[in-house]
Amino acid sequence: MLLIATFAIAFGAPAPALADNAPAQVLVFQSDDPTAPAMSSITGELRESVRVGWSGPVTFKLEFLDLSWFDTPDYARELRRFYRAKYSSYHPGVIVALRLDVLRVVLDLRRELWSGVPVLFLSEDRSAALAVPAAPDVTGIWLDYAWLRTAESALRLLPDTREVALVMGASPWERARHDGIARDLGPLADRVALLDLARLPLAELDRRLAALPENAIVLFDTFYMDGAGDRFVGLQAFERVRAQTQRPFFSVHGVGLGKGIVGGEIVDYRRVGRDLGGLTLRLLGGESATSIPIRAADANALAFDARELALFRIPEDRLPPGAEVHFRVPSFWDLYRRWAAGAAIAVTLQTTLIAGLVIERRRRGRAQAMSDAVLASMVGFVAVVDKTGVMHRTNRAWARASREGAPGPLDRVAEGESYLGAFRRAAAAGDAGAGRVIELVEGVLAGRDVEGTVEYRHDGAERWTEVRARRLSWKDGGAVVSHFDVTGRKRAESQARESLSALSHLNRVAAMGELASSIAHEINQPLSAVLTSAQAAEILLRRAAPDVAQVSAAVEEIVAGARRAGQVIRRMRVLLKKGEAQRERCDLNEAAREVARLVGNDALLRGATIALELAPDLPAVRGDAVQLQQVALNLISNALDAVSGRPYGDRRVIVRTARADGRVALVVEDSGEGGAMDDLERFFEPFFTTKSEGLGLGLCICRSIAAAHGGRLWAERAPAGGVAARLELPGEAVQEER
Repeated sequence: MLLIATFAIAFGAPAPALADNAPAQVLVFQSDDPTAPAMSSITGELRESVRVGWSGPVTFKLEFLDLSWFDTPDYARELRRFYRAKYSSYHPGVIVALRLDVLRVVLDLRRELWSGVPVLFLSEDRSAALAVPAAPDVTGIWLDYAWLRTAESALRLLPDTREVALVMGASPWERARHDGIARDLGPLADRVALLDLARLPLAELDRRLAALPENAIVLFDTFYMDGAGDRFVGLQAFERVRAQTQRPFFSVHGVGLGKGIVGGEIVDYRRVGRDLGGLTLRLLGGESATSIPIRAADANALAFDARELALFRIPEDRLPPGAEVHFRVPSFWDLYRRWAAGAAIAVTLQTTLIAGLVIERRRRGRAQAMSDAVLASMVGFVAVVDKTGVMHRTNRAWARASREGAPGPLDRVAEGESYLGAFRRAAAAGDAGAGRVIELVEGVLAGRDVEGTVEYRHDGAERWTEVRARRLSWKDGGAVVSHFDVTGRKRAESQARESLSALSHLNRVAAMGELASSIAHEINQPLSAVLTSAQAAEILLRRAAPDVAQVSAAVEEIVAGARRAGQVIRRMRVLLKKGEAQRERCDLNEAAREVARLVGNDALLRGATIALELAPDLPAVRGDAVQLQQVALNLISNALDAVSGRPYGDRRVIVRTARADGRVALVVEDSGEGGAMDDLERFFEPFFTTKSEGLGLGLCICRSIAAAHGGRLWAERAPAGGVAARLELPGEAVQEER
């Protein structure tokens, strides 16, 4: 065992604690082959523990020093030179050294590269771990390899044992471990003969193991190199020597459990990794390494392999108290208990089963009759199809489909034929609605959907059909497909949309009528400017020497006034026009500005101010610009009515736009008295109004327009005491996803 007598430890400022969700970087140095079972168990559990316990991202870097095979000053010097070059600009949060000879290299590197970074080490020996000089940023754990307790457990299981053979490798690291293990086993010398088979060439070891007497057991440690210098990876050497003798093997290494050892007080290397992971999380969280004492790893367990116990005829009642038994081979009763009991019960129930089958047949007949009656009474055209799309059963309406003149593929497919085949032929002929039905039914049959509904217009006919498909809940799969004629409903919906459009147009006309005086004043201003400029130009032109510059300026003012008047007329025409709704990209900011300009003079006449607080880079929405302007006009007009009773100077209306979780919001807030909280939702009911001359349809229409655009419109109490009407619409990206 390596004892570290002194280290040149660089004392630096402690590394700052990371925020809970900050990226964490952990640098792990290991000596053994990373693919070796023990090392892979430790590093795997260490990585997983930190990944689960740390709320932010974690980056692990693993370095393999290979010190078990190469432990020369030249090799160590080249290692340090390589890592100084590799990590000159890398600053980890925690460094983990998985052995004391690795710690020596890590501390030298830290002095030059990572001052103040906490170091967590793993030692194979208690005395060596406690011999590490104290430092404010170094802590660790040691592994308690309980060789004596493992040997005593073996002697308890096999009390006739007279010889104990110690087998281990001859690498520099294993040579350093040998004396400590031999010293731990010293108290057994007065009970059994201790046979030291360490450091032997593998051929000689095979010969010695084959000659072991029947009353001998083997204690196996690691085996990275034999006495002849041949090297081994993982459990290669163990598998070789285990085949040379039929004597029981015991070990303190948990990786051998299940691979050929009987057991012992093992070190569970997965628990070692979890213990290291917990300490790493504490150091990443900012806890000082000085406050964490160097201690034994919480990783030991008395564990045994039930298969090896049975092989060497060791009764389990000899096991020490608290021992765990793994890999039990189930008995015949454990394996076939249900089968045996089932066979006995089957014989007893055979007669009852036959009688039950007769009764069940009668019940099935009644159930079939009931099923036929239910299917026959179902509304619409109903068919049951199997998982391939072939129709097994249909109701009577389906059978009469051709006689009733059902359009589309429905009248060209019957029981036993392919439902999907008929619709595929229709789709190939150009019927787009048939393609949608195929997509729905195939999705249900494939299990992607439980149920679904599509509506389609029959090719070349003013007929609409709703198709519903629902997956059958039975082992063979399939689906129930229903066709309903919804032509009447679709016509009613079309008429309702037309009525809403007409009512919306009337609402806009009424709103423009209320603004007539304001609009007349706004038009009168540019027309007066045009008249004044024209008269001035006429006077200038009558002079003997007209001033061309002044005349040109007057003409420019005439043109500007005419354009201003034209803009007012254009805005009025846009809001007053009637037509089908148009879906296009709309800018809520521009809609708010247009409406604010339109009602600007009305606000001045009322002594109110309209403040625009428009969000920059507001996403566009897709919809009808005129309808959205109508909503803004209604909300702003209602807000102006609400503040009309306030004193001058307190009549304020704020129009703001904002982003709201992927949606776009338009808020109109007034400084009025505000209605009762119970009335806020009633504002949107048809024919509810607080105005003596109002009809109570404006806000109801506005909410319908919002719903048609996939949005919401509601009212809430404003911070200033008035009412804030809020319109939220999906942004253009969200609408396109739909």
